[in-house]
Amino acid sequence: KMLGFFAVVENSIDATSNRDVVAEYVGNIAILMTNLSRIAEDLVIWSTSEFSFVELSDQFSSPSSVMPQKKNPDILELTRGKTARVIGNLVAILSNLKGLASGYGRDLQEIKPSVFLSSRTAISALVVLNSMFATLKVNKQKMNQIADSGYLAALDIAEALVKEGLPFRTAHKIVGKLVQIAHESKISLSELTSSEVTRSVADKEFDAKKLGKIISSINAQSSLKNRSSLGSSGIAEQNRLISKRKSKIKQYRNNVTKRTSQITLAIERLSSRVKMLSK
Repeated sequence: KMLGFFAVVENSIDATSNRDVVAEYVGNIAILMTNLSRIAEDLVIWSTSEFSFVELSDQFSSPSSVMPQKKNPDILELTRGKTARVIGNLVAILSNLKGLASGYGRDLQEIKPSVFLSSRTAISALVVLNSMFATLKVNKQKMNQIADSGYLAALDIAEALVKEGLPFRTAHKIVGKLVQIAHESKISLSELTSSEVTRSVADKEFDAKKLGKIISSINAQSSLKNRSSLGSSGIAEQNRLISKRKSKIKQYRNNVTKRTSQITLAIERLSSRVKMLSK
């Protein structure tokens, strides 16, 4: 109780030499940093001129020493690099543990630096990335343009044809032909002419004008609105997920605050007890 633990570890070997909790803790940090690294990689790609989906604030980037037009995503690149260090810390801990006999060995002291370094790295990464996201500029217009210029609507068109009574195999062939024609002409599905739409249903039992109306009514935004299954990319479902995750984060924070208070109280009781015994 005075040390802040919930109960006594009954197995004496576990109490003295078990460091599973340390390996698990740093393992969780390594997983966290791996996910942050993947996010960083996405943003690095999205910030290139080829994509131009996002733009980092000057505060979190640096100019190129040679190319005046180039902006280097320093924070994102450092996040990727520091992830490798945390993974290395986890490997160092496991490598230390795997060769120990039962009981306590001084080798375990070498685990501590890896724990502290991993903790500081993860905290710093979260703080900096949080500030970076607050200043990140998102090019919604470019994203919408790319989404509508490709063939993302193909599945929605096929599903609309199925709702009109066509077997999915037939709908698949029609939409496949539409994509082929659009690809050969280097245009999007929404830019197909009435004659090109007619070509796609030449040997199928479906009205070309009706198909043209279906194509013109479908875009990236309508596609998102039509998605309503659990965990889908639909706007309403994503809003629900965000709200639920915010509630979970709040619950986690409350649990951390509660546990911190318990440990603080235990330390105070321990200090008080030590003072009493030392008199």
